[in-house]
Amino acid sequence: GGGGGGGSGGGGGGGGGGRRDSRSRSRSDDDVAVRNKKPDDYGVDTMKITDDDAAFILGKGGKTKEKISRVSEAEIELFERDLILEIRGSKMQRRRAKKYAEGVMAQRTGPVSITSDYDDGDLTMLQVPQEAVGFVTGRAGNFLRTIEEEWCTLMFFCEVGS
Repeated sequence: GGGGGGGSGGGGGGGGGGRRDSRSRSRSDDDVAVRNKKPDDYGVDTMKITDDDAAFILGKGGKTKEKISRVSEAEIELFERDLILEIRGSKMQRRRAKKYAEGVMAQRTGPVSITSDYDDGDLTMLQVPQEAVGFVTGRAGNFLRTIEEEWCTLMFFCEVGS
């Protein structure tokens, strides 16, 4: 799948010394302007979800929702009272976010099923031998999560359909 850019700029400075008075716009101002420009096919999609799915999509401390957002590069908001997932971004960002959210929700009730129309150029499938599943998963899924973090990706075990 495609990598994601972004992240917030660093900052902070130390103590004294004479600060130079710089009047030029910093590079980070330009970056923000570019990052905040909306694509031509920007839009909003909503998904109605169940109470259980809402908790699952949110994840511990909102981590799962952030992960789906980061990987799909879409903005995602969960309205827990109305059980609505709002997805904002380009057509492809929305499509991916919706697909990833559905994948995450499917995990809750069993293996995720993947069909051939699932691939938007963002899918890599690896066969994991049964005896390696525990190693790949790691304790409490930690190894998978670590890879997801490092490579800005979403990983789950699935059943392959046609």
